[in-house]
Amino acid sequence: MAARARRHQLGQGLLVVLIFLAAFLLLIWASLRLAGDAFLGLSAVKADTRNTYALDAGVAYGLEYAHLTARTCRAVRPPPLALNYAPVITVTVLMTIPAGCTAANPVYNLTVTDSSSRRVLAQIYRSNVAPNPWLVRWEAYR
Repeated sequence: MAARARRHQLGQGLLVVLIFLAAFLLLIWASLRLAGDAFLGLSAVKADTRNTYALDAGVAYGLEYAHLTARTCRAVRPPPLALNYAPVITVTVLMTIPAGCTAANPVYNLTVTDSSSRRVLAQIYRSNVAPNPWLVRWEAYR
């Protein structure tokens, strides 16, 4: 009778091993899926950060362009700025004149765009603060 009892139990060990193996593979699959999604999310965050930095660089470019060239209240379109991120991002700046701009108190509205659908609106003005006479009054991301 002992031999018969052993024959009925021979397949049960294999069944337990297969159940544990299936559970382990399911756990491995879920963790790899989460890791893959995290890497995809990381690349989206990197691209968004690059575009945000590019738009901020466009505002700084507009400030410097106003400092070097703008003397009167007239609309200006500086040459496009190419940033050597991977891939290269080209930033365009449009400087328009708001109401109240005078030669004694020049003010510009900046519209900064890049290859993404976002843009930055900013207003810069000339102050009497040295060494950088152009300052940002306000800035808005869209």
